[in-house]
Amino acid sequence: MKGIKDLRWIVLIAVAAVAGLQYMWLANSYRLAEESLRMKANEVFRDASMEEMFHRMSVYKEQKFGKKDSSLVLKFEVDTAASTFRNMPNQWLMSSIHTGMQDYIYTEVHLDVSLPALDSIYAHLLDSVGIRAEVASCIVDSTGRVLRTSAGKELYRESTLKTDSLMLDFEEARFVQGIITNPYWVIARRMTLVLLSTVLIIGVLVGCIAWQVRIILRQDKTAKMREDFSYAMIHDMKTPLSSIVMGTRILETGRLDDQPEKRAKYFRILREEGEHLISLTNKVLTLAKLENNQLKFTRTECALRPMLEDLAEKYRAKSEKPIRYVWHLDAETVYADEEFLREALSNLIDNAVKYSGEEVTIAFASQKHPDGSVSVSVRDDGWGIPLKDQAKIFEKYERASAVSRSRKGGPSGFGLGLNYVLRIVEAHGGTVKLESIEGEYSEFTLVLPCLTTDYTD
Repeated sequence: MKGIKDLRWIVLIAVAAVAGLQYMWLANSYRLAEESLRMKANEVFRDASMEEMFHRMSVYKEQKFGKKDSSLVLKFEVDTAASTFRNMPNQWLMSSIHTGMQDYIYTEVHLDVSLPALDSIYAHLLDSVGIRAEVASCIVDSTGRVLRTSAGKELYRESTLKTDSLMLDFEEARFVQGIITNPYWVIARRMTLVLLSTVLIIGVLVGCIAWQVRIILRQDKTAKMREDFSYAMIHDMKTPLSSIVMGTRILETGRLDDQPEKRAKYFRILREEGEHLISLTNKVLTLAKLENNQLKFTRTECALRPMLEDLAEKYRAKSEKPIRYVWHLDAETVYADEEFLREALSNLIDNAVKYSGEEVTIAFASQKHPDGSVSVSVRDDGWGIPLKDQAKIFEKYERASAVSRSRKGGPSGFGLGLNYVLRIVEAHGGTVKLESIEGEYSEFTLVLPCLTTDYTD
């Protein structure tokens, strides 16, 4: 248990470490994407501001002088000038020319920045470089106070990404600034591949860790099952083997040659212990064949009463405690492989005798159902089975009922009995039902289908 707890802590720490590393990677990727977006937004906004200024002058020229009049206060063509300014390598010179032109247009021509037009140009240029975003623009003073916005309201800094301010006059009284109103969504879209890869990596790593933990726990469970099975096997075989060796030695001495009754008794003990060992061996081999689908059944019409009566007398004769039997056999026959059904019922009776007090009452019942299936139940008034153990008592090498009892001096066994019953009944195409209350009773019901042909697993 300590090893499993340590393993869980290691797994928890490993998952936390993976999540932490992925968070750091994602945070750094987000910061890089945000910085890249900010730089691109600044660059594009400078171009957008310049184009808006030229567009403003072009509209003014058409309105003031007419479309065919080429005279203008500013002596250059708009499109050519825009291309020239965008390609200037000296950003300081470009910024100075931009400020001078903005100041001239505002003071001499009396045309202020058209923020709606600037928004339209800015959004178009951003889209041309692969950034689809909702934008706004504003004019601020030297303290950063917003004088006018295209959105008609103050924009909150925590939900926006603002570009660097561009001067509109040399007195540094007015600046124009671009705004991306929802930068998080824009950044998230640009980080789609990073986000998907992060989720995929975390999913794969967590899945691999979970799979490894599952394998380790399964191996641990298998190792414990082997240990418990070995202990149960040695414990259960030690007594009959000791009896056989001791009885053989006594018979070899010849001391009982003149005592035929004792001699016969020792031979009977040797035979019973030998049969017990063979029964255990056959049970293990049968389960192995069932698991490998190598066991064949020959189903015939079996008489229930003679079979149960024979088993009842067998256990009454060999048991040291009084056994009382109650019979409620409504169905007298069942279609099954008699040998294996007999062994399965023998296991249930054996458990009823083992896990009861100083005396026990065992009730046999059978019933035929409308679909032709037959149910055979074995009920005892023994110790019962705790509710927490009922879900696992049919497991192979079930430790709660085998090893724990053996080590505490209780009834011994491999922990194969009920698993054997379940496998045999399922191989017949039937089911096993359990009803039990701890301290009161246990009832096992075998439901076998009605088939007249041979059934092969």
